[in-house]
Amino acid sequence: MFHLYFGAFDIVLYLGGTYAAIALSKAICDQMDAAEVAQTTDTTEVTLAPMQPIAPQFVAPVTKREDVSVRVSVN
Repeated sequence: MFHLYFGAFDIVLYLGGTYAAIALSKAICDQMDAAEVAQTTDTTEVTLAPMQPIAPQFVAPVTKREDVSVRVSVN
């Protein structure tokens, strides 16, 4: 009975995954078709703003270097 239950559960998972994949692919195809229709029917030219450099938001603080002397002695 255990194998029968989990076998049926696997079949339900496979069918659900297949259905989800088909639904997702249909949604993507519909979106691509709508974008293609919008591209062909749009007669106005779109102007884009020129790219401007963006200053970095996070700047690491610069630490002051201190002179350190190290002395090694051999016994």
